[in-house]
Amino acid sequence: MDKIILVKEMEGAKKKAETLRKAKNKAQSLINDAKNRYVKEKTRAKSKKAAEEKDALLKSPRFKVLEDYYRFEDIQEAYGCGCITESERDRLEELWEEREAIKSKTVDGIYQDEVTRALHEAWILIDELWEDDIEDAYATCREFERQKAEADENARAWMQRQNEAYQRLFNTFNGKDGA
Repeated sequence: MDKIILVKEMEGAKKKAETLRKAKNKAQSLINDAKNRYVKEKTRAKSKKAAEEKDALLKSPRFKVLEDYYRFEDIQEAYGCGCITESERDRLEELWEEREAIKSKTVDGIYQDEVTRALHEAWILIDELWEDDIEDAYATCREFERQKAEADENARAWMQRQNEAYQRLFNTFNGKDGA
């Protein structure tokens, strides 16, 4: 920047940057909250439906034959005692494993649809729209700090030259007075 930045301009830029950053964060927070509430509601509905489907599968008539067996080992013991045949044991074990797989099945992943994608895109767009303005305001602040540091250094150098000049002048007068 070629323009000299005044303290008032720097303070205004800093306030603008902070205000924009707060507004951006609030907007993104509101979008994120809306998305989370929506996803929670949809996930709850999806989970409820999945639980109902799971319950219906578990109550299926095909698993009725397993009512007499409380543990997988009970099937093994029934075969060992000769109560069931080997083929019946294999069929019961397969049914048992299938039922256990249904019991342990969970709904995977995060719910996502057009609404969640739109909210996510809005969140990103807010960041893109405001970040340039925020960065410009902070750049003004950084330039002010650079100019201030440069002015301080120039002032220190000027004071150093003045002190050296006064010292030479003082030595010159002291040298003449002492002769």
